[in-house]
Amino acid sequence: MLKLSKLILDLAEEALAQPTDKSSRESVAAALLLAHVAWNRAVDPFGGDQAGHYRKVLRALEAENPKCLRELKNRDCETLIQDLARLKAARYPKDDRIIRVCGLTTENNVHVEWHHRGIEGMN
Repeated sequence: MLKLSKLILDLAEEALAQPTDKSSRESVAAALLLAHVAWNRAVDPFGGDQAGHYRKVLRALEAENPKCLRELKNRDCETLIQDLARLKAARYPKDDRIIRVCGLTTENNVHVEWHHRGIEGMN
């Protein structure tokens, strides 16, 4: 099983207009958030923040850096999430992990906590 932090970063990079090393920390965090939501929606179509709570986090990132969402390929986040969910399904169709936590550490590493679908334990 591949490391989920690597897979989610690869997915998040698909949402960025520039590579991660040329993108702001806030835009990378936004792309990771969208990839997190997309991943979970691809695993469980009734999961993955259907209510759009992720928008509150995006607003906080935008407050830190007003240009961060302009660094994404598309400012329509629901469209990006749908595109990323399709990519997840195509690239990793059998991966049933649900992401509980996903984000950047202070050292700019990707941190992911997850469990298999239907199992509430954490890895």
